[in-house]
Amino acid sequence: MNVKRLAVIGLTTAAVVAGGATLAGPASADTATRTSPSGPTWPVLQRGQTSEHVRTVQWLLNCKNIKVDVPSHFGPKTQAAVQTYQSRYGLKPDGNVGAYTWTSMTSRAQVRYNDRNDCVKALQVALNAFRHSTGADDLPVTGYFGPKTRTSLNKFQKTFYLPVQDYVTVAAWNRLTGPESPGE
Repeated sequence: MNVKRLAVIGLTTAAVVAGGATLAGPASADTATRTSPSGPTWPVLQRGQTSEHVRTVQWLLNCKNIKVDVPSHFGPKTQAAVQTYQSRYGLKPDGNVGAYTWTSMTSRAQVRYNDRNDCVKALQVALNAFRHSTGADDLPVTGYFGPKTRTSLNKFQKTFYLPVQDYVTVAAWNRLTGPESPGE
């Protein structure tokens, strides 16, 4: 009986170690604010938080066909959706949104002029947080990257010394969602 118990414990331990090696990703938990010492700083979002950053993440999840409501509250459904995203894209599925998850999500959300999708909604939410500092109009969250969204994005890019382009780079996403942004 004890031999069987030891065998089960040994096999379970081996499975956890092996599984952890494939799912571990770059960090044991995504609570890092940077992916490298000289990399950009990202906010860390966790269950229980409420902010426009949370809403942005929720739209980015929807954009990747991981459906979640968008109430700006990081509850259990958002945490589960983040874990699904992390598993799908090779990150440790801890449910936190730190530097590794932000970098992964924004590198897959390169929206362009004339796009129509939930990634555009994430952009519109993030741009609205800056409307006072850029002088841009409040954008309706429609998911259409049309003239109004382009104007708002271009004002944002000029205000923060980013290249003025009709698409959103990871650097622009970082500035839109970084820890100094008003969306937190």
